[in-house]
Amino acid sequence: MNLSLATICQHINGKLLTGSLELNINSIETDSRKLSAGSLFFALEGENFDGHDYVTQAFRAGALAAVISMNIDMPPSEYPDRALILVEDTLQALQDLARYYRQLFNIPVIAVSGSVGKTTTKDLIYSCLSTRLRTMKTEANFNNDIGLPLTIFRLERGYQAAVLEMAMRGKGEILRLADIARPTCSIITNVEGVHLETLGSVENIAEAKCEILAFLEEQHFALVNGDNEILLKAASNYPCRLYTFGFNENCDFKIDKITSDSQGMYIDMHLKGNPVQFHFPIPSERLAANIAACVGVAFVMGIDLESIQLGLETYKPSGNRLNITRFAEGGALINDTYNANPLSMASALETGRQIAGDGKLLAVLGDMFELGVHEVEGHLQVGRKASELNLDILVAVGNLARHIAEGALAAGMAPEKVRYFADKSKSLKFIQQTFDKKDTIIFKASRGMQMETLADELLK
Repeated sequence: MNLSLATICQHINGKLLTGSLELNINSIETDSRKLSAGSLFFALEGENFDGHDYVTQAFRAGALAAVISMNIDMPPSEYPDRALILVEDTLQALQDLARYYRQLFNIPVIAVSGSVGKTTTKDLIYSCLSTRLRTMKTEANFNNDIGLPLTIFRLERGYQAAVLEMAMRGKGEILRLADIARPTCSIITNVEGVHLETLGSVENIAEAKCEILAFLEEQHFALVNGDNEILLKAASNYPCRLYTFGFNENCDFKIDKITSDSQGMYIDMHLKGNPVQFHFPIPSERLAANIAACVGVAFVMGIDLESIQLGLETYKPSGNRLNITRFAEGGALINDTYNANPLSMASALETGRQIAGDGKLLAVLGDMFELGVHEVEGHLQVGRKASELNLDILVAVGNLARHIAEGALAAGMAPEKVRYFADKSKSLKFIQQTFDKKDTIIFKASRGMQMETLADELLK
């Protein structure tokens, strides 16, 4: 990055209070702890912090300039060569600058959203495109109003594609992100009842997700889940070139058959009518649709089938998403603790059963948040799934997870196979005493439960 303060002020409607417009910025940050020499600091305001309190610290760390929205108590004489830029709203200014910066790069930008599986799909697409193109992707949870602009600022000359994830909690949020990123391809993995607490219905969720299609131009394209009629109806309101993926006979990228064992799976597909088969090293049939979406994007972008297969074979999950640690004794630990809802819980349990095969399967399941009026039924549903898959041990952890235990028992799971702990820390001793490295164990819950701490302790 090499942006002058004159250019920056022009695109964020900023007023230079101190310093020179001729200063050049080489990076942009909102966290004063991550700043380096030559950077620009945006003083954002949040519920529990105010970046204006850290402007002096930012200058000490090497920042050349800071964007502020209020006067701050800092004598100009202390940093005579540093610049202060005044704007009305620092978050809006950050987004405005990201929108401008994005337009400096004439490359494919793939935007990914969906109720479930958007991060996995993003990582799959990145893995496949990276076999042929120098590709950048969203890291960690940088998929929101602050994270997306910061991701865009990581673009530099030499990148040939970018894969950006977009998250939301309500209507209008993805529209705002899409306006900043201006994607050339948009993917919607699916719509499920995971935002019912804020949006009220699956139809409303579909409409909100489809905002990712709003800025696609005539030469661009989108892929949406062709198995979901609600999503297809919402997507039909946009005049973009639309492809579908899934199991439906009419899908452009159609999954025909999945054959799996404990080490992986083969997916037979039709790519716009042409039969192909791909191998994937994780036996998780719930990922088949995500793989189909990834294959569809790469195929339309002209990536050859051999490179697509290489990308699938070398895929690495990010964060705590279906991270599998295999033991020499024959068992495995599955850390899938990044987040959870009833659908992903059920799918994760199915994957655990597939990996365990005829071996012993244990599951440590915690609370699922943001289910609204479906809170109790959603947990009961997971418990019934645990019983259906004949888990050897079910450990339910958290206030809401007691309903998982209740659902399993009501579905006929033997009481000696079910344990409930309201306190996460009190479950650890039981897990350590019960688990053997010949077994397969899966950990899953909503992000707020931080269930990865239990997985990490067990790995020790």
